[in-house]
This record gives sequence, structure tokens and C-alpha cells, in this order.
Amino acid sequence: MSAVLLRWSRTQGPYLEGSTQGRSSSSRALCLLMPTELFIERFCMTGGNSPVGYLKAYHTNLYLSADPVKVREALEEGIAAATMFTPKKMTEVSETQLRVAFDGDAVLFSDESERIFKAPGLAEFLENEKKHENKPLGHGPLKGFLEALGKLQKRFYDKGQRLDCPIRTYLVTARSAASSGTRALKTLRSWGLEIDEALFLAGAPKGPMLEKIRPHIFFDDQMFHVERAAEMGTVACHVPYGIAQRVNKEGGKEMSSAPE
Repeated sequence: MSAVLLRWSRTQGPYLEGSTQGRSSSSRALCLLMPTELFIERFCMTGGNSPVGYLKAYHTNLYLSADPVKVREALEEGIAAATMFTPKKMTEVSETQLRVAFDGDAVLFSDESERIFKAPGLAEFLENEKKHENKPLGHGPLKGFLEALGKLQKRFYDKGQRLDCPIRTYLVTARSAASSGTRALKTLRSWGLEIDEALFLAGAPKGPMLEKIRPHIFFDDQMFHVERAAEMGTVACHVPYGIAQRVNKEGGKEMSSAPE
């Protein structure tokens, strides 16, 4: 990902502003970032305290951390956030185009439909989606981040660079295109947002699609999908939001979901 950002800063100017916030000493953080040549002007050194309180002041569009506690704190403050898992061996990704893949329910959208799937069941879920096809889903925790990416894309579109835009977004969802995908697309349209590619898998594994996309980063609310993506070499991020975070008391495992 750093290769794409570095290329932008050299050829297009500072479209993105990054900040590092955490417990590291300022000298150590600077030493780690200097070799990357990334344009990062802001630092927030908290001396071991949580940086979450500063996120709104920084107008943060996305907060990534390896600490799930801090991520939950950020989400509670209304900040788009996810726990990042870096694979031991990373898949080769594009150095000219930033590819960001999102799950749908409980990530871009609220978990309202997923709750129906979990409790009454599949039949009720499908009936609900058909009945409310023209009613937009509620906002999910990463909706604002997709908006921020859309604003960046528009800068390139306005220059006539739609086909050469260095940002591409993907919706990778277990929803079915025929039975429940329409509501997802209509929701995005009602928000005035575009997604470059929408992949409706109807419950099929996400791995093969992620292997084809080779995203720089992938967001999902289910640890199962996050772990599988990381095993394939993708930087995968867990969004701890929604009903999927309930733990099965008997098995101690996260509950699975079809419409996500």
C-alpha cells in the first residue's frame, strides 16, 4: 500500500494525510517512517495512554490498530475503525492502484438485516429484503470511509481520469444478487456513493474472489473471513460491530452469517 501512496505524493500531490498515533516514542516512530518516504506530517504521541480521544480532533476517516480494545473504543466514538491483521507472507498487489474491499452488512451497512437472518431465519430475511427493497439500510461503521474514498476518486474523475483512477473499491458480500443484492445497491445509490465492483457470492467462500482482486486491504465483521483472507496473504481487518460479535456460549465461536 505504501508504494501506491508514495507514487501519489510524487505525481499528484498530497491527496491523503496520514498520522501515527500510539505508544511508541517519537524517535522510534520517526525512524520507522523515514525509510518509507511517506508524507506523514502529524504525530500523536500519547505516552502509553489511549489515542482514541484525539481521533475526532484529527478528523480521522479510518483508524487501524492491532489492539481490538482501542478499535472498539473508536467505534463507540463514531470513528470508522478496524483491527488489522498483517499476514506473515503478503500477496503481491498493484503498485499503481489502491484496491479496497468491503463486506456489506455490519461494515458498510448496519446489521439490521443480519439480525433477522440470525433470529427468525433465512426465509424471513429474504421476505424482509424483498419487502424493504426500496428502503435504504442503515449506516454501517465504515460508510464514512467509503465516502472519503469516493471524494478522492471524484478528484480524478473531474480530471477525466475515471478509467485511470488509482483507487478502486469492491463490495464482497455473501448476499445473493437475485434475492437480496438489489437492496444493497439501492442503499449505496441513495447515499450518493459508488462502488466500482460488487460481487454477490450467495454464501460461497470469499477467498477465491479476494485472490482474484488482490486488495491492499479487506474489511469484514466476521473473524472467519478475516482469518482466511490473512492466511491467503491479504491485509485483513476485523470490524467488531453488530450481531456477529455475539459469542456462542456453548462452542465459544463466533456465529456465522449468510447475508453479510
